[in-house]
Amino acid sequence: TSDGRRIYDGYLTTAKAAYPNYVEEMVGMSKGADVPFEHLFLLNYTEEILLLMDKNEKEGEFKGCTTVFLNYRDGPRLLAHNEDGPTFEQGCLLVAHVEPYELPGGKVLPEENFVSFCYSGLLAGVAYSYNCHGLCLTYNTLTMTEAEENKLGIVLSCRALLSATSPEEAMAMMKADGVGMAIGDSLNITSTRDSTKRMYSVETVSAVGQATTTVSVYTVEPADRGTDGHFYHYNLYEHHRMSEVPLSPSSVHRKARALEMKAPRVKADVLAFLGDTDDPEYPIYRY
Repeated sequence: TSDGRRIYDGYLTTAKAAYPNYVEEMVGMSKGADVPFEHLFLLNYTEEILLLMDKNEKEGEFKGCTTVFLNYRDGPRLLAHNEDGPTFEQGCLLVAHVEPYELPGGKVLPEENFVSFCYSGLLAGVAYSYNCHGLCLTYNTLTMTEAEENKLGIVLSCRALLSATSPEEAMAMMKADGVGMAIGDSLNITSTRDSTKRMYSVETVSAVGQATTTVSVYTVEPADRGTDGHFYHYNLYEHHRMSEVPLSPSSVHRKARALEMKAPRVKADVLAFLGDTDDPEYPIYRY
């Protein structure tokens, strides 16, 4: 349709202007998979397009992921995650070395080295990942009530974060000043090289009509023994107040179960929580 073509062209133009190197990655993926580039590009913009079409196919079916922060000054210091994407999406662990990339203007982007769990057809970054700079990331899908055209998609943004050298750089990239994000998302971030030992829950919301993104950051400070040093994140906005479309009742059930269990203090407590199956309908651990 003419509307569909306008939406597609707008997203592609914005993607090429912001991250031509990652659009080129998608071109390579489409050639390697022997599928039309348009199909693969649209797959990477599924969330945005479904919202523009006023559809939410994941509601009721998608259970979502769980992330646990545990941050004690003298240890342990953990960013733990259950990756619970749809069972029909086959994933794999990607270990990548990306050679330096020369932009059209002559600027050369440095090489990238990262490990990321990936889903078929999608760019890396929309799951758990870490890179050679010590940056560690997990991702929680969030669903807004609307999407913006002519802005960056969440998959492309997450791929770009794999090049970040610090949490501060990653959070600045999530703001996407000059263009903005089409929809919101949630990244959980820490670094093995950050002397502050802080951990961050970052939630974003598209800024309607503005070339930027609204970002909310909750900092999990390193705690002393005997105090509360944990934080949970599900598939709900936890600290950014806005309208959202719940993916399913799963997040509410997982939050309720967390309140029933003892607060984590050590690694074994975190694993017990992420492995919990006491809720028969919406367990924390599913597969």
